[in-house]
Amino acid sequence: MTQDTTTTHASGNVTIPVIDFSLFASDPEECARQVGEASQNIGFFYLKNHGLSQELISRMFDTSESFFQRPLESKNKHLIAPDNTGYSPMKSETLDPETQTQGDLKEAYNTRKSTIDDDVTLYFAQGDKMRQAEIGDFFKGLHNLARSVMQCFAIALQVPEAAGGRHYFDRSHEWDAHSGTTLRFLHYPKQTGDPNTPLAGSHTDYGSITLLMQKDIAGLEVQAARIHKNVPWVAAPVIPNTILVNIADHLQMWTNGLLKSTKHRVMYNPQQLEHSRYSIACFIHANDKARLDPIPSPLITQEMRAEGVEFEEGRNMTAGEYLRWRLDQTYKYDQVSGTM
Repeated sequence: MTQDTTTTHASGNVTIPVIDFSLFASDPEECARQVGEASQNIGFFYLKNHGLSQELISRMFDTSESFFQRPLESKNKHLIAPDNTGYSPMKSETLDPETQTQGDLKEAYNTRKSTIDDDVTLYFAQGDKMRQAEIGDFFKGLHNLARSVMQCFAIALQVPEAAGGRHYFDRSHEWDAHSGTTLRFLHYPKQTGDPNTPLAGSHTDYGSITLLMQKDIAGLEVQAARIHKNVPWVAAPVIPNTILVNIADHLQMWTNGLLKSTKHRVMYNPQQLEHSRYSIACFIHANDKARLDPIPSPLITQEMRAEGVEFEEGRNMTAGEYLRWRLDQTYKYDQVSGTM
């Protein structure tokens, strides 16, 4: 009998599982079962024993803090551009434009696979080429981890060997292919405002999956109400030495809603009266030309399509087109400035 290696973080009767990812090497089918179960249930799960160096993650947070403590006029030299790289100031992004009265109370810096060796990443590394190379190694390590997680999805979804089996997603998530995959460093400064105002509005992520690292201060909340009607928001605490994974829009469309692209937000934490909050997110996207049609799986039926109706418009797009559409809804690039 296979031992269940998950633990959980609970809010009411809702749980965010913690999965021991070392199981992927010894029993990939059981690991895939746990990943698939969490992805159908709440769409979020933590990974422990994920294989990335904690020392490297800590150095990335040090790099992030060093950058965001720089003067605003310095950070503004690489403002966010339509290619989704560079610095986005406070309130320049509005993740929930239908309900937010102001932009998100965060600042961020984005780099993409195509820019890890360019000035965009070197600027974030403050001119330190060794630190820039370390950012590149970190990014590649996260991408490799994501591809392993995507293999778990293919196993759990029983993709036939003739269609690619466990490696079905590999061909649409290649490191060298052009995609929207983005490494994002985030800073939520000290807050003294309304604790009921989101620091990052409610949203789903635009790609396949997201890998998130949090440091010291929590604040992320997951909307469980799509499955658990009586528990609208679940806290996602900082759990040391774990990476939090969430399902994003591509997987919801690919699976006709079997896997859940769950809304989430960042709320005020009382610790932020005295301290900043930092996080690092790696948004994994399919290759730009990949289509968002349902994948070959006996678990996915046409009748399930109504479950993904909220993303129906995206089905007529490629992954690259979908990202462009979503970004244009949340940014007004011609208005981005250091005074926003």
